[in-house]
Amino acid sequence: MRPLPGPTRLDPRFPGRLLALLVLMAASTACTDANQPAVLARRNLIVIVVDTLRADHLGFHGSDRDTSPFLDRIAAEGVVFDRAVSNSSFTRESISVLFSGRLPSLSGSMGWNAAPSNQFATLGEVYSRAGYRTGFFTTTIMFGNRRFTRGFHVVDTLVEKAGISGMSHDLTDRALDFVRQSSEDEFMLYVHYFDPHGPYDPPEELMRRFTDTVHPEPVGLYTQLRPELDRYLGEGFGPGEARYEDQQLRYDAEIVDVDDAIRALFDGLDALGVADDTLVVLTSDHGEEFLDHGYIEHAWTLYDESIHVPLVFWAPGALEPSRVAEPASLADVLPSVVALMGMPDNGRTYDGRALFDARGQSSRVTAPIVSELLVHHRNVMRAVTLGEWKYIQARQFLTPEGRTQLVQRGEGRAQKQLESVPFDPWSPIVREELFNLRDDPRETTNLSLAEPARLAQMRAVLADFEARARELAPAQQGTAEELSQDEEMAERIRAIGY
Repeated sequence: MRPLPGPTRLDPRFPGRLLALLVLMAASTACTDANQPAVLARRNLIVIVVDTLRADHLGFHGSDRDTSPFLDRIAAEGVVFDRAVSNSSFTRESISVLFSGRLPSLSGSMGWNAAPSNQFATLGEVYSRAGYRTGFFTTTIMFGNRRFTRGFHVVDTLVEKAGISGMSHDLTDRALDFVRQSSEDEFMLYVHYFDPHGPYDPPEELMRRFTDTVHPEPVGLYTQLRPELDRYLGEGFGPGEARYEDQQLRYDAEIVDVDDAIRALFDGLDALGVADDTLVVLTSDHGEEFLDHGYIEHAWTLYDESIHVPLVFWAPGALEPSRVAEPASLADVLPSVVALMGMPDNGRTYDGRALFDARGQSSRVTAPIVSELLVHHRNVMRAVTLGEWKYIQARQFLTPEGRTQLVQRGEGRAQKQLESVPFDPWSPIVREELFNLRDDPRETTNLSLAEPARLAQMRAVLADFEARARELAPAQQGTAEELSQDEEMAERIRAIGY
């Protein structure tokens, strides 16, 4: 690893020893000592992902609306990582990280067709090889590549079309069927709820929890707002305007629906007598944008509305309820459950770190967290979260207006035009932003000019990250593995905003 430039290393305002943190990140986190007894050894594991769930729309993260009464209870009983971030704002990249513990640029699992690399064992493989019965259940079509479902004995995608809301309780029922069928077997279960992903189509009775009057002419997120955002903005669409507020209300009502479906899942686990023997990890793949920085949807930027996600570890009686302020990420989930459950090591290493030791004590280490968005016809950018600081570096940048123009021209056409062009995820830097999240949690003031020493230090994190990516995966640069995707599947995926 190259040493950091002298002037930036000596800045006394910089918290901690950056070089040591970089070494920690670059070394990758190995599994826990196999000889150390694990507090959750041979428990069942359930990983719950609620798609498109930004943290600040949940009660236990400060929402004013009562969107998540059950999840608030689970959070009160578990370990909550208050500053959890996703390693991407695009589902395929972020879930590839969750399943492998490896970052996109370091594994080749990057871009539009990202999927877990065959080079690394996945969540399903780790547990199936350890003798667990494994199940994968979802209501999104985004996981058609079989690399996502490696190691799972039972795989069920409950839908064949994209953008179908209201399936959360059906997904819970199917997951509980799997638990019943597991009988005496220890099981690992992955449950991926699609809502509150757009098109925001909740039952009216759930919307009426928050309003006496439901908007009579809601704006279609993908059919109207997405292609005509500039026109709607010109008409006053934004905070305080009825149609904008209706979008947020619908999003929140879908959270309520998922919250109730997860309550039913926990009730079912309790009725089956397995809740006390199960570790549950609850998180999301990414958040959602509501013009916070001029964008809508997700997979366009790496601001916190897109990557600040819930992360809760729940195992009453084994994990002491607590709130952890130090940042964590999806890359930390696999090494954490492996450490907690004393899984066989087999020499695995990760780009994340174990958030707990084998005794269930949470780690209080502050280490750099890298998030990436490498969809080469959209934005190509990375972010570093380190303590209270956040740095965003773009190698390709579309303004909000550019986003609308791309949508209007047709994303499918843009993708096809780029298919024959080698993708360089390390092209020249075109934009930089630096934020102090303690003083400016909404990321409104770019401090890149006001804090040159801090900017240089955060740049150095990504410079070392780039060097490591080029060293570990030189053949991966510009050749992200492609998912065989016919036009029918591409059209389905475009129907949910991609």
